[in-house]
Amino acid sequence: MKFQSVRISGFKSFLEPTEIQITEGLTGIVGPNGCGKSNIVEAIKWIMGENSARQMRGDGMDDIIFAGTDDRPSRNFAEVSIKLDNSEKKAPAVYNHLNEIEISRKIEREKGSTYRINGKQVRARDVQLIFADSGTGARSSGIVSQGKIAQIIDSSPENRRVILEEAANIKGLHSRRHEAELKLNAASDNLERLLDIEKTYRDQLIELEKQGRQAARYRSIGDRLRKAEATLFFTLLNNEKKEHSNLKNQLQIIMNNVTEAKTEASKSNQSKIKILENIPALRNIEAEKNAILQSLKITRIRLEEEQNSAKKALVNIVNQISQLENDLNREKQILEDAEKTMSTLIIEEEKLHEESKNFSSAIFQATQNVTKHKVESDDADRKLSSITSEIYTIKSNKSDLEKRVQILKEKLEKSQNQISNFDLENDRKNLNLNKNKINELKKLTDNNHNLINTLKEKLEKLEALETDLKKEQYIETNFINHTNAEINTLSSLLGDNSLNKNTLEKNINSTDNLEKAIGSVLGETLLAPIYPNNEIINNTTYWREGFEIENTSSLPTGAIPLISKMKSSSVLDIALLGIGIVENESQAFNLQKKLTYGQALTTSEGGLWRWDGFVQPKGVKNSYSERLKQIARLNVLQNDLPAQKEKVLSIDKKLINCIENIKKIRIDLSKTQVLLLELTNTSNNLELENSKLEVKLTSTKLLIKELENTEYTSKNELKELEKQISHIVNLPSLLADELTIRHNAEQFRNNLTEAMAAEQQIKNQENFQLRNISQIKNQKESWEKRKNEAHLRLLSLQKRLHVSQKEKEKLSNVPDDFNKKEDQIIIKIEDAIKNRDTASDNLVVTETKLHQAEKLEKESEKQVNILRENMIRVEALLDLANTKILNIEKRIFEKLRIQSNELFGLTELKENEEASHSIEILEKTLERLLRERESLGAVNLRAEEEMKEMNVKVETMFSERNDLEGAIEKLRNGIFELNKEGRERLKQSFEDVNTNFKHLFTKLFGGGSAELKLVGSDDPLQSGLEVLASPPGKKMQLLSLLSGGEQALTALSLIFSVFLCNPSPICILDEVDAPLDDTNVGRFCDLLNKISNETNTYFMVITHHRLTMAKMDRLFGVTMEQKGISKLVTVNLEQASRIRDIA
Repeated sequence: MKFQSVRISGFKSFLEPTEIQITEGLTGIVGPNGCGKSNIVEAIKWIMGENSARQMRGDGMDDIIFAGTDDRPSRNFAEVSIKLDNSEKKAPAVYNHLNEIEISRKIEREKGSTYRINGKQVRARDVQLIFADSGTGARSSGIVSQGKIAQIIDSSPENRRVILEEAANIKGLHSRRHEAELKLNAASDNLERLLDIEKTYRDQLIELEKQGRQAARYRSIGDRLRKAEATLFFTLLNNEKKEHSNLKNQLQIIMNNVTEAKTEASKSNQSKIKILENIPALRNIEAEKNAILQSLKITRIRLEEEQNSAKKALVNIVNQISQLENDLNREKQILEDAEKTMSTLIIEEEKLHEESKNFSSAIFQATQNVTKHKVESDDADRKLSSITSEIYTIKSNKSDLEKRVQILKEKLEKSQNQISNFDLENDRKNLNLNKNKINELKKLTDNNHNLINTLKEKLEKLEALETDLKKEQYIETNFINHTNAEINTLSSLLGDNSLNKNTLEKNINSTDNLEKAIGSVLGETLLAPIYPNNEIINNTTYWREGFEIENTSSLPTGAIPLISKMKSSSVLDIALLGIGIVENESQAFNLQKKLTYGQALTTSEGGLWRWDGFVQPKGVKNSYSERLKQIARLNVLQNDLPAQKEKVLSIDKKLINCIENIKKIRIDLSKTQVLLLELTNTSNNLELENSKLEVKLTSTKLLIKELENTEYTSKNELKELEKQISHIVNLPSLLADELTIRHNAEQFRNNLTEAMAAEQQIKNQENFQLRNISQIKNQKESWEKRKNEAHLRLLSLQKRLHVSQKEKEKLSNVPDDFNKKEDQIIIKIEDAIKNRDTASDNLVVTETKLHQAEKLEKESEKQVNILRENMIRVEALLDLANTKILNIEKRIFEKLRIQSNELFGLTELKENEEASHSIEILEKTLERLLRERESLGAVNLRAEEEMKEMNVKVETMFSERNDLEGAIEKLRNGIFELNKEGRERLKQSFEDVNTNFKHLFTKLFGGGSAELKLVGSDDPLQSGLEVLASPPGKKMQLLSLLSGGEQALTALSLIFSVFLCNPSPICILDEVDAPLDDTNVGRFCDLLNKISNETNTYFMVITHHRLTMAKMDRLFGVTMEQKGISKLVTVNLEQASRIRDIA
């Protein structure tokens, strides 16, 4: 089968559906670290059936579902599908008719995954077998994940054998062998259970024979019990029917009295109804009169409220008129003020305009004066600048020389101070002290290292002892658990109740392997309890303790008393008295005729030969013999159990002491390691300080030398500068001329300043005048606006005052209207009160009559209720009688399964005849029969049917046992054949892989030699695989002894050797070229091309190597444009190369 494509959706970082076309040749997958390249490999492994979350680099399988990013939410499922080309018809038979097979696997969060083949749900095993039969799979040699090469290098020879198994393609054989072994174990367990069940069924057959005899007696007692119950029920039923007839007559009399009382109550009720018919009308009249009264009262209240509102409105209007008059006066005053202010501002504005006309001539004259003084000032400044520059040059040279002298002196002084500050001797002392401390710390560190090694050795020994103790504890605990389980099983089989009773079997302390003999002789009497000799027990079988027999007879010659081979027991001695044990059946058969009354013979293997001729051969199954064996085994286990528990307790104490010692040593080790770390840190700090001191000493020496050189140079330079200062010319005459010129320049500047100030003052006055004119203009506009607004407000206030005065006149006439209305309402209220009182009186009289009628009605109803109570009581008694009759009939049906009319036939009484005995005598007879039946104990009435069913089950068990034995034999033969085929395949595979390995090793290394060896066992299925290699120019050695690059190249040779033995349709290599250099990468790529051409295998190579990328036929690039989301891009290098050649 050939792979066509892989489709990934929601798998790890591949959020969007991504399809990868798989074609022949070499396919490369490239991209930066962490972009999701290996996720493609894991997706292919997952679809092939990988179920290990660790192999998927996750803690759980749900981790493979896209977990979301900052921008994209997580998904709840992931799905991977793969298409296979089955045109060559190499698929399993079930799917071989299909030309194309699509396998998909989908996982939902917290729900697990499902497999589908062409849309039909299948098992994971079906998918794994499809890939296994085609030579590939999730863990096949065709998929080389990251770390696979290191795993091969680091693996033990036994683990490397898996490589040969893949080459031999015997994974399917291993899987089938494992299934066969599981089936074999299950069949063996079933056979054991079947044998146990068959033995149990045969024991139950013996018990069922005994139960059949008890069932016959049970049926006889049951017939008599049925007749007694029928007679008792017949008598009870007749008595209840008589009582029922008497109650029925009483009920008829009471019902007649109730009818009469109801008639009287009806008359009283009719009179009450007539009165009730008049009351609603009277109540309506009273309500209407009362409503009229309330309406008039409400009207009066509203009138008073309107009157108060009018008064308040009048007061508000008066206050409003007063306020409006005040506002009118204020606005008139504002108008007068505005007119006065406007006239004042007009006069002041005219005055300012006159004054501003004189400023132009004054400003022109001041400007000319400023120009004149400026020319004079500039001439004086030029002269001053010239002489000042000359003086400055002379002074500057002298100043520089003096400064340089001062700097040199300071430099000399600083150098001398620095040299005196250096303390070389003290630094040397500190360095020597630190070296001594470091030596002491090294000694302490070595001591601590030795102590840590000692503690580690002790810890290893204690941990080994802990492991041994835990193993021993596990073994002993398991042994106790098995013992307890066996004790519980035996107790359950024997029955806890029977073991707790003082039975005969419990008094048998030691049977000396005579269980079969004792079981054959005593049988079911072993289960009988033991009671004191002087007690008489009814309803059960038992043994009398201390019972003595006066006359006994001796056994025939050749028979040994059975009791002589056992420990003495009073009851057992009597029970086995007269029982002899012989060597074999023939001896017992011959001596049987010599036995006297009550004697019997048995053998150590069982069997019974009684004095009366009864014979039970030793081969007959006897459950009581087995029971005695089980009791003996139970006693042994119970006796051994305390010692085993003591042993476990001892191991537990040792283990606790060991764990405590381990804890102490670990604490000491931790403390020592901490101390060692502190000592190491201290030593490191001292060494660091020493290195600093050494550097300081070296630098100090160099600095002192440099300072001494500087001091010498500075002294020479200082002498030279002092000579230059002495040659500078004297400056007094130049300084006197400079002072005169400076005085004249300052005088000219003062004149210029005064002229400029005068000019500025005139300009400021002009600006002030202009600002005043502007302000007056603004004030005029403001007062004009205020005047207009005041005029408008005045008109508005006059209108509002006129309206308010009219409202005041209107409200002044309101109180007289209110007084008239109030007098009319008071008269109406008085008339309404009179009408309401009249209606209330009429209603009270009628309600009094109603109360008297209700009283008469209640007395009548009371009499009716008394009679009804009597009737109900009689009815209840009648119902009780009916219930009793029904209960008796129900009990008859439940007990006898007949109807009550059929009861007479069971009693055997004559017609119209009653039972001759009273109910008490009949009940005692019934109790006696019940006790007699109960004394039989549990009776199995289906014993005979169960015997037949049991025989059928035993025969079925026998048939099933034969089938299981045949199946086990077939499975064993099958496992043998699978192992044989596996060994043959593995041997052949080893030869093929070894041949390929030698060839590929030489090809990849360009020389050298290598070989494979099977080690550890003669059985190829159990042996290990060792790799020996000799690179060019080196001797033959193990794989682990080679260098890193040689190990990687050797491991690649082994991988491809296995692959060539069983080429798979696809080979996936995940960064296997990482440890190789360019030369070896070239050889590696050439090998891939050769294998691809020879085997028609499709290669998918994940790589970061540029040379590998260049050798690919096509490239898939994996990028992460969005953080956490992988995207696939495709480049077909083969097609690109053809296009380039054409171009």
